[in-house]
Amino acid sequence: MFERWKGENEEQNQNKWYPFGSKDEWEMAACLAQNVGHNKIDEFLKLEMIKKCGLTATSKYVFFKKINQLPRRPGMKWTCNTVTVVGNILGEDGKAITEELELWRRNPVECIRELIGNPAFCGAMTLEPERVFGDKEGQSRIIDEMWTADWWWRTQGKLPSGATIAPVILASDKTKLSSFRGDQTAWPVYLTIGNIAKATRRQVSYKATILIGYIPVSKLECFSTADKAQRLAGFRLYHHCMQSLLEPLVEAGRSGVDMLCADGAVRKVFPILAAKVADHPEQCLIVNVQENYCPHGKIDPKNRGEPDGCFLRDIEETLCQLASHRVGEGINPLLDGLRAVY
Repeated sequence: MFERWKGENEEQNQNKWYPFGSKDEWEMAACLAQNVGHNKIDEFLKLEMIKKCGLTATSKYVFFKKINQLPRRPGMKWTCNTVTVVGNILGEDGKAITEELELWRRNPVECIRELIGNPAFCGAMTLEPERVFGDKEGQSRIIDEMWTADWWWRTQGKLPSGATIAPVILASDKTKLSSFRGDQTAWPVYLTIGNIAKATRRQVSYKATILIGYIPVSKLECFSTADKAQRLAGFRLYHHCMQSLLEPLVEAGRSGVDMLCADGAVRKVFPILAAKVADHPEQCLIVNVQENYCPHGKIDPKNRGEPDGCFLRDIEETLCQLASHRVGEGINPLLDGLRAVY
């Protein structure tokens, strides 16, 4: 993408810093974009001393118009899908009331392609697992990055020779949009990869985290509040939307995708979900348990915090319990703190 951008500029006789006028203006624009808010940028560009510099970006509008001219991958574009929710309340026509919601999303595979191929991360990018020790004898092991942990080594052993893992890290949190109107909320989902060093990944100015979607937030008034139907519908909506957001990762994680990496080499990359950053309520939502239970183990809520043994939850067992509950057989999964979300 960057080579194509460079070639197009040369054909049009543009300077190498296009759409800005010079290297100095390019560096100033990068500094402003990473460290200064929109309104302050406008104030800065209107200073008399700055006007005398002869910049091509003379206002906030022109400044961001130039930034939007910079190359972006086609797959990074937003798409909107309509999610139709069928409620349990009947309308005047005798049919179930429905509600249509918007799911805005980006292709996560293309977002990973953008991150792993960004030359700005070349010095902070690692593409294979390492074992790091704090002593010459190799007795004191250091685990401070994702590529130094055992998970990467175990996963690497399951893939073909020469494969490159892109450990996918997701983060999301339901957020209020206004301090004055508490009913206005959004649920953004962000993505980054463990190949990027944490010192770089965590800095907002490096833009190593990409917004990949917005989970729709609705009161779902097409459901009755009896029997917790409305709450369960909200839980099911979350899982449906997350499945839609992450669906492109399934085949990419199984078969791998050829990607141009930050060092200029093309590799077969396997993007695999490695971690999800979430608060306790959302952790319980992800694993489908009530919030007074532990999202990881089966310990009784009354014994949480006690030095007792805790048996970890088993995915297959959980799925079997939910399947039995769905057809009206077997043990009620609510006994283990599970929610009736299928």
